[in-house]
Amino acid sequence: MIGHCGGEVKGRFPEALFSRLTITNAPAPMARPVAELAVAFLLYSARQVDGYRENLRRPSNAIYARLHRDGAGDETLHGRTIGLLGFGQIGRRIAALLAPFGPRLLVHDPYVAAREIRRAGATPASWRQMLTRSRDLVLAAALTERTRGLVDAPALARLPDAAGAGRDPHPSRRRRPTRSPPRDREPRARRPGALLPRAARPQSRERFHAEEDDVKLSFSTLGCPAWPLPAVIDAAGRLGYDGVELRFLEGDDALWARPELTGAGLRESRARLRDAGLEISCVDTRSFFHHPEAAAREVAIDEAVRSIELAARLGAPGIRVFGDRIQPGQDRETTRGWIAEALARLGEIARGQGVEVWIESHGDFAQARDTLSVLEAGRSTGVGVLWDPANAFEVGEAPAEGLAVLGDHVRHVHLKDVARQATPQGRGWVPRLPGRGEFGPERVLSVLRARGYDRWVSFEWEKRWYPALEEPEVALPHFVRWAAREMRGVTERETTARTRARGRLEIEVHPDRASMGRAAADVVSAHLRREVARDGRTAAIFASAPSQNEMLSALRADTTIPWDRVTAFHLDEYIGVDGGHPASFRRFLVDRLFAHVPVRAFHGLAGEARDPEAECRRYGALLREARPALAILGIGENGHLAFIDPPMCDFFEPADVRVVELDEPCRHQQVHDGSFATLEDVPRRAVSLTIPFLMGVPRAVAVVPGPAKRAAIAAAVEGPATCACPASVLRRHPDARLFLDAASAAGLGPD
Repeated sequence: MIGHCGGEVKGRFPEALFSRLTITNAPAPMARPVAELAVAFLLYSARQVDGYRENLRRPSNAIYARLHRDGAGDETLHGRTIGLLGFGQIGRRIAALLAPFGPRLLVHDPYVAAREIRRAGATPASWRQMLTRSRDLVLAAALTERTRGLVDAPALARLPDAAGAGRDPHPSRRRRPTRSPPRDREPRARRPGALLPRAARPQSRERFHAEEDDVKLSFSTLGCPAWPLPAVIDAAGRLGYDGVELRFLEGDDALWARPELTGAGLRESRARLRDAGLEISCVDTRSFFHHPEAAAREVAIDEAVRSIELAARLGAPGIRVFGDRIQPGQDRETTRGWIAEALARLGEIARGQGVEVWIESHGDFAQARDTLSVLEAGRSTGVGVLWDPANAFEVGEAPAEGLAVLGDHVRHVHLKDVARQATPQGRGWVPRLPGRGEFGPERVLSVLRARGYDRWVSFEWEKRWYPALEEPEVALPHFVRWAAREMRGVTERETTARTRARGRLEIEVHPDRASMGRAAADVVSAHLRREVARDGRTAAIFASAPSQNEMLSALRADTTIPWDRVTAFHLDEYIGVDGGHPASFRRFLVDRLFAHVPVRAFHGLAGEARDPEAECRRYGALLREARPALAILGIGENGHLAFIDPPMCDFFEPADVRVVELDEPCRHQQVHDGSFATLEDVPRRAVSLTIPFLMGVPRAVAVVPGPAKRAAIAAAVEGPATCACPASVLRRHPDARLFLDAASAAGLGPD
C-alpha cells in the first residue's frame, strides 16, 4: 500500500518496500489530509470495496467525513493489528482516526514516551515486535537526512517476510483481566505516579530515549529482610517508590505461607497496597534448577508454583527464579537442559494464572548469551528474563552489550552498584550504593531509555547477604533520589529559597506569597517556552483557586510566554454552575489570566451540561488529544488534588475525568475562600480530573500558600501515602515541584 510520499523519500528505498507499507510523509500543515489518506488506504485494503477507492480522489474534508461516519459500528478493522512507525503529528492523527474502528495499534517511535503512545490508545512496541506482529504497517516517520531520521534505508530493507504478510501472527491474543491493584501488562492498567500511562511530551530529537518516567521504581525486601509487610508498604509510600519486590518478610522467604499473604491477611495486605497506590513488582523465589537430583529440582518447581499462585493473588506480573550454577561433575549443556525443562513447565502453569516466570541473569548463566541460551532451549511463552546487569559486569559484560542480546526478553531489572573489595576468599565484588561503586548503574538507565523500556527497575540492596551494608533507612532513600535525578536528566534549579526533597518531590519554601508566586511562575514560564520552542505548541492544565492568585498575576505580566501556542485546560468545575457564575472556575481563570493573554484555546469543563457523564467523556477526549505536558495544582485543606476528596480518592481510578461528591471539609473551604456565602450554597457534586490522569502529566507544579494549608501540607509531605490525603501521592511523581510560603510550610519538620 502506498500513501502520500515525496519522490525524494521514495527514491531512497527499494521498490518492493512500497507493496508492504502505507507511507506518509508531509510537512506539518499536511498532517491531517495525509493521515486521512493513510487510513482510507487501510480501510480499502481491508474491505476491498469500491467506495474507498473513490474516497482517495475526493477532497480531504470528504474523506474525513466518510471516515467518521463509517467508524461507528464498523467491524472492518476491529481487532486487526496495525503497526505504526513514527508517532509525530501524522502518526498521532492516524491513531485518532483509527480509534473508532477498533484496531490494535502497535507503535514504534523511540523519540516519543511510551506513556504518550498509551494515552492515544496504542501500545508501544519495539521495532521487532511491530514488524512481526502487525498485519498492516504504516510508516509515518521522517526519513530524510535533514530530519530526525527515525529509520534508514538499510533498516527498512531488512523487513522480515512476516511483516505485512496479510495475517496477524497472534490472532487470539487478548488483554488480561484487570486485577486489583492492577499489575503490569500490555496494555497496562492505570497506576499512580510512574505507574501511569502519561500524557507525555515528545522528547528531544537529539537522541533516542523514552520519557524519564517510563520506568517504574521498586525495591526488593532483600534490602530490609527483617521488616514486616506494613513497614515495607509504609516506607515505599513515603519514599516515593511505585511498588515493592517481595523477597523476605521478617526473615522468612517462604512467602506463600506467610499469614499476611494468605486468607484474611492477604485481603488486608491488598487493601493496604491499594490505599498506598502501590503494586507488587515481582515475587522472588528461592528456586534453583541446577541440582543433578530430579527430586531436588521437583522441590524447587513446587515452591515456584506456590509463588506463581501468590503472584496471581497479589496481581504481580511475574516471579523470579534462578538457573544457576554448573554443579561438580556436570556440564553446561546438561545443566541448561534441566533449567529449560523447569522453565517450560512453569511457563505453562504461570500463563494460565496471568503471570510470567523470569529467570535471573545470575551464576554461571549471568552473561546475556548464556541466559538467552536457556530461553532458546526451552522456547516457552510466558518466560522472560530478570536482568541483573551488575552480575554480568562482574564477569566482563557491559550493560549495552547485555541488553542488545536479551532485547525484549527483559521483563524486570535489578539495579545496584558494585565494587571490588578484599574478602576472606580473595578480592571479590561487593554491593555499593549507586554512584559509589565501579559499575556505573546510570549506564543501565541510559540503555533502557534508549530502548524504550517501561517496566520495573528494582533496587536490589543485598543487606541479607552483606549485613555490614548501610541500613535500609539510608539505602532506600538514597536510591530513589539518585534514580529520580538520573531519570530527569536535568540540572537542579537555582533558587534562594529553602529547599528539601521528600521521595521524588522537590520542595521550595519562600518567605511570603508574593515571592512564592513569582518563583512558581518562573518555572511555568520556562516550561511553556521550552515546550513551544521544541514542538511548536504545548498544552497545560491550570488550577483555579485564590491560592494561585500571585502566580497567575506573574504569568499575566510575563511577556515572554508564547500564549498563542498554548492550549489551556483546568482541573474541575461544579455541576450546575455555568461559566458566568461568580464561583465558576472557568470564570476565575478567564478573569485572572485568559482575558488578558492571547491563549490559543481555553477548554472549560461545562458544569451546566445536562449529562455530566457525557461531559466527562468529552473533556477526557480533548485532554487525550492535546496531551498536556504540565499540570499546575493546588492542595486542598483536606489534602485533595483537583476535586478528588479523600472519600472519592482511588489511586487506580481508570477514568481521566469523573463525577465526584464533595465532602464537607471541601465544601467548607469553598466558603472560606469566598466563593459562596453559606455552606448550603455550595454544590454537592462536581466534575474533576482524576489523580491518575494528573499524575500522568509529565510535569507538575503545585502552589500552596497560607496557614490554612499547614496541616494538609504536613500530611502530604511527611505522612504516609494514603487515599486519606490524596496529595500524598505527589511524592512519587517523577517530576513535581511544590511551592510553599512560610505559613504553609510551618508544620514541616526539620530537613
